[in-house]
Amino acid sequence: MKKVLLTTTALVMTAGVAAADVSLSGSAKLTYGDWDGGTTTSWGSTTDLSVAMSGEASGIAYSAGLSIDETDSGDAAHIGGSISISSNGLSLAYGPGMDADAGEASDETGDLKIAYAGSGVTISYVENANASEAGSSKGASKVDLGYTINDITIGLSSNSTDKSSSGAQINTLSVGFNAGDMKISLSGNDAALASATDGKADWDASLAYTLGASTVTLAVDEDSKTAISVATSLNDLTLSAKAKDTDNELSISYKMGDISMSYAYDEGAGVAAAADGDDAQTIMSISYDLGGIVLKGQSNNKNEVQVSAAFTF
Repeated sequence: MKKVLLTTTALVMTAGVAAADVSLSGSAKLTYGDWDGGTTTSWGSTTDLSVAMSGEASGIAYSAGLSIDETDSGDAAHIGGSISISSNGLSLAYGPGMDADAGEASDETGDLKIAYAGSGVTISYVENANASEAGSSKGASKVDLGYTINDITIGLSSNSTDKSSSGAQINTLSVGFNAGDMKISLSGNDAALASATDGKADWDASLAYTLGASTVTLAVDEDSKTAISVATSLNDLTLSAKAKDTDNELSISYKMGDISMSYAYDEGAGVAAAADGDDAQTIMSISYDLGGIVLKGQSNNKNEVQVSAAFTF
């Protein structure tokens, strides 16, 4: 997204030198069609405006942002802001999208995050500090600990809003190991340990091997459901595929100069995503990039068609 520099200042102070930048960017999109379960063919639009501000003074980096998101779909316009400061691996931030509440929309405000990273150690604490949040989510918190030594990465997470069927918070442990072109990952949580169902923890394990531009991944979980996926690219052609019971997927994309074409198939989408109207299993699209304007047309197996023009500023 193109950024326009508004101001750059340098102030000489007794405590050091302060420098600050402010930039403005925006985007807009005009659509026509009946996408995402729409019952009638109609026009639609959305406009976004972002202001980014950053600076540094006496070894302390600080930043703030403001976003305005407007849509004519009936939803109210959203205005959100964020602010952060950091120094020597320690940071403090307040704003949206930090996931203290597992069910929180990404554009909501009200998350406070304190984090530290250094010497292979990462620590973060996120709290939903929005006073207007629902009672069940207000004060929700999440703690993440991570440690990396050579090719081994260990992570521990505890989320007070991500609860099991017994009402207890969920704790997650993960381990990763890199050995050249091979990567092994294992993660598990105690979500079902005290439940009235199977009484066993949820876990996932995967083995990925990369050879040149291709990666093959084998995965399995606590229900012995296995999946194998392949991702590769050749010149301007990109291909990914996954084979899994009732959830097979295939994606192919091709880029020829300013023109891009893609085909995607997701067997599970017709069931899992039906509630929000995005229940298409097959999507085909073609787009033409003119620089600051992208023209796009797409259709799916639900006989829905949409054309759009997206602009960046």
